[in-house]
Amino acid sequence: MKNKVRSIYKNREEFIVLGLTGKTGSGCSTVADILKNGYKEYNPVDCTLANIQSRKAEIIKKFASKFFIDDDKKFKIIKPSTILIMLFLFDNKIIIEKIASLFDSLDKKEENLKKEIIELKEIKKIAEILNKDVEIFKEFFEFIDLINIENIKNQEDDILKEIKKVKELYEKKLKLESKEDLEKEIKTILGTKDNIKLEKYKLDFKEYKIIGENSTDKKIIKDKIDLKREIFNDFIKKYSKINSKRFIKLYTRSNEKIQKLREEKKLSTKDLQLIGDLVREYVDIYQLPNYCNYLIKAYRNESKNKSCYIAIDSLKNPFEIVFFKERYSAYYTFSIHSKDETIERRLKDLGYSSQEIEGIHKKEQNVDEKDKQKGSLDSSKDFNSQNITECIQRSDIYIDNNQDKKDTLYRQIFRYLSLIVHPGLITPSKDELIMQIALNAKFNSGCISRQVGAVVLNKHGSVKSIGWNEVPEGQLPCLLRSHSELLNNSTLNFYSKYEKSDFKSKDSFKYIFSTTKQPQYKESDKLGLNDSFCFKSIQNEIDGQKNQVYTRSLHAEENAFLQASKYGNSEIIGGQLFTTASPCFLCAKKAYQLGIKRVVYIEAYPDISNEQVFEIGSHDIEVVHFRGATGLAYQKLYEPIFSYKDELKALNKKEKRV
Repeated sequence: MKNKVRSIYKNREEFIVLGLTGKTGSGCSTVADILKNGYKEYNPVDCTLANIQSRKAEIIKKFASKFFIDDDKKFKIIKPSTILIMLFLFDNKIIIEKIASLFDSLDKKEENLKKEIIELKEIKKIAEILNKDVEIFKEFFEFIDLINIENIKNQEDDILKEIKKVKELYEKKLKLESKEDLEKEIKTILGTKDNIKLEKYKLDFKEYKIIGENSTDKKIIKDKIDLKREIFNDFIKKYSKINSKRFIKLYTRSNEKIQKLREEKKLSTKDLQLIGDLVREYVDIYQLPNYCNYLIKAYRNESKNKSCYIAIDSLKNPFEIVFFKERYSAYYTFSIHSKDETIERRLKDLGYSSQEIEGIHKKEQNVDEKDKQKGSLDSSKDFNSQNITECIQRSDIYIDNNQDKKDTLYRQIFRYLSLIVHPGLITPSKDELIMQIALNAKFNSGCISRQVGAVVLNKHGSVKSIGWNEVPEGQLPCLLRSHSELLNNSTLNFYSKYEKSDFKSKDSFKYIFSTTKQPQYKESDKLGLNDSFCFKSIQNEIDGQKNQVYTRSLHAEENAFLQASKYGNSEIIGGQLFTTASPCFLCAKKAYQLGIKRVVYIEAYPDISNEQVFEIGSHDIEVVHFRGATGLAYQKLYEPIFSYKDELKALNKKEKRV
């Protein structure tokens, strides 16, 4: 019977994929090192936990000390930064398109032009460090070095000439490039011997020599660039599958080189971010996770009949997380959290200045030049950008790394690894239970910008109210309202008197979905989507402001507080507030006024609530970043596959001899 039990857990035990996310300095690499090195003895006792939690920690340690000791239980680490560098080295089109964006900047603001020039100078430096063959761009890069940033407007004609020259050189080379040239390029990049037989990879070179023969030059170039990228990506996919061992060596060799350059301080985090942004901007949105996926499959192919555990260190774009969630049921995202002051201290110890640290985190959080966090996808570039805030929201498991103590990290990491391979081994913490309620509550929100959930507990820990960001009761949320409906039917009471008059007559409202005179042909209509609209966004556009006052929704915390008071409930003094996003300034004041003593949150709202509201006055409020499992992971980790009583009985029962 015990063999039957083992076979039930086999899938979970054989394969795990983790994605790590968090700010630079939060500890993703530290967690990756723990996963890479496998189980080490650690102290199970955490004095900050209640007795029952200490007991759970002991049970986990007992399981982890038996299960995670073998070498095949150590994690293989994939670094997206290395994959991004590889993509940069593989694809000349990326540099070409960056030069083209410089051309586009010539007739725009001077600051944009300066930014493009500075970035190209940085790219040149990185390309040289990586020994990338940039012969085609050599003259152009040399010219870029001569540009005087302070006198840039007077040099536009010269810049234009150089761009055209490089474009012509590249096009000439590409038009003359043969199948043999492409094969040589592939072999050079992969570091393989000339005698490698590409035929076994069934590469389709047929079109490459003659493509565009009867077309215009412009089309020849476009078709050839697209085909070249297609052939190369196709080859990488097949190469990783057919020759998984060599593909792993290719990645390992590249990763070792990058890490060495980082140790020698020839490549910085800023350099990697620049290349990362550049590659993400000019390749398909799922190109990076696809390459990671090829590597995962290569590792799995080489693991034979042993376990294969993979950790990706670290993911910076939310759509990368979406890719792996949809691809693997055995995938979980770990969000590693540290306080800003802790992160700053660690990075300063590594030699980063305050200015460099600020720049790195602005880039990671998709913050614009006015220090405003972008809340929407305003351009195609925003889909590919780093956005740690959104990554944190999409995470499954939250790990606290504020104490700089390995034991604390071990307790958390092996708790969730143990639950991944053996669900239901222990029960959830109280914080996990309540945050799961808050998370479920947020999906009730009809806000089309962001969803937030909140739960209020009394001082005894009982749930008193649940809230989510939503319009007042009796009104229709934005998700269920329609742009075209308001435009064409002013009699419905779903819309205010103001919206039916001045508001809907404004161009900001009329053309937010389409500039055509036939709104029925909008893309949303073609897909059968309701054309909801955000009143606040349009009103701010009309006024030329960014005013939060115009939001139609109550905030989740505000809604939960009102629910508690609406029904005469005064028991929340000394209670707790759980929220999927930390309270804004206005909600923080309400929490303080109501006597809340503890606030637990997942995503940090970017304002001064803590410093200005919670850390002042006559009573203290404990503000805690949530740690634990949420969402689907909560259910997958804590729901037993079958009764624990039956499992123990099956494992320990003596088989009758026949």
